[in-house]
Amino acid sequence: MQELAVRLGESASKAATEAALLRFLSSRKLEAEVVEALCVFWIAVQMNRYKASQKLAQSIPKPSILSDLLLESLGLQTETPITGLEEVTESFAIPQDFNGVQGADLPRIFHTTMVNLERDSGFPFVRQMAFEWSVNSNVYPDAPYQGDPWHFMRPLGDGFIGHISSRAAIRMISAYLRTLSVAEELWSMPSELAEEMTLLALPVHPTLALLRPLRPSWFPNRADFDGNHKEIDAAVHSLIEQAQTERPGDELIAFTSPIVISTERCVEVSVVRWSQVVGGCIKDESLAEHLKDFWSNGQMLQSYAPEPLSTTTILISPALYSVVDSRSRAWPLAMPIGMNRLGYLQHDLYPGRLLLPTMPGHKLIEIVPRNGQLEVKSDNGVVANLYYWNVGWGPVRPMHFDGNCGTALVSKGKGYRELTDVPDQDMRSFYSWRVRILHRKGSYERFEETLSFGVVFV
Repeated sequence: MQELAVRLGESASKAATEAALLRFLSSRKLEAEVVEALCVFWIAVQMNRYKASQKLAQSIPKPSILSDLLLESLGLQTETPITGLEEVTESFAIPQDFNGVQGADLPRIFHTTMVNLERDSGFPFVRQMAFEWSVNSNVYPDAPYQGDPWHFMRPLGDGFIGHISSRAAIRMISAYLRTLSVAEELWSMPSELAEEMTLLALPVHPTLALLRPLRPSWFPNRADFDGNHKEIDAAVHSLIEQAQTERPGDELIAFTSPIVISTERCVEVSVVRWSQVVGGCIKDESLAEHLKDFWSNGQMLQSYAPEPLSTTTILISPALYSVVDSRSRAWPLAMPIGMNRLGYLQHDLYPGRLLLPTMPGHKLIEIVPRNGQLEVKSDNGVVANLYYWNVGWGPVRPMHFDGNCGTALVSKGKGYRELTDVPDQDMRSFYSWRVRILHRKGSYERFEETLSFGVVFV
């Protein structure tokens, strides 16, 4: 999408690329396919190199609430009405394959959202989506599921999962979009709620859509984290020092990435900086064990967007009491961010790769894309940058890992860890680390997982 958007913005390739994309767009058969094509034009406009024409709105064969939102954000008028909407009958039976693909070919969030809407409204959202799913199977009668992902995964044996966007996923997301159109048109669903729900069907998250891969020069050596607990502590120290050498005066806040991916051995390293008020009741030698649940407790930072397709995401700063561990008197300086807009083509980033500053007590924190990275801004000043890189390529990834990419959150100065309205106390900092090693003897056996945890004081 990004590469096509670049071609749209270059004078030498604009006309040919635009014509080809418009032909492609007009040939789409499902609502989600239309949205994916529109996102190329949307990205091109965000790059400030392209101005969309009304031809775009005239080339949409399968409109939806989401495609209308995209066109409006491009300054275009929507011209194609959503037609043929039909309410599901009481006699309709949900097909078995509708339930079978949930959680397998696509995330469960779409089905879960329908369940919640049905519970709150009394309208048959789930049956309606199942009905739309059965209807759009006729769009590709010869291959409603398209291809065999196990063709790629089977030679690698157990322990890998595919991350290709399958036709089944595109069909289900289209059924989801179609159901929201039925709800708005026939069930009087408020337009604001319909627009909010439709954002789950975004292929790319507006704030993350312009990220470009950039692996830091201080990325660890493949063998750095081999060894015992003491040797891993030394490797973490080295990682922190190398990051600081490249950016003097700044600090590594968080790092999470695979550093080795192979068919027999995979290594993932995650590091987060913490602050601590001296005097907690947990001894230093027990701190790593005490805090290890941080990596799996599911606690996330809350966020929202000022406009549905704004490239800015607003981070809601938590209260200190909600993130501090009372027994150790320590709190993480970065946590995963929860998204109310998802990009299903970017799920390598969710949820554990998107670590952003906690900054307790700060009123307004903005996350904005800039030069292929994310800037974290507070009081109109940049307090940190997040960037990402690819580590493993291909149609699969280790099942235990969040994704084949890595991220680093690096501060600009030390303002990100200043507390507001808190009296001066004796404080110190440390890094909590986790190393996940997957290993197996042969190419077909299931991976065995080894987790190690530790802390290093700085």
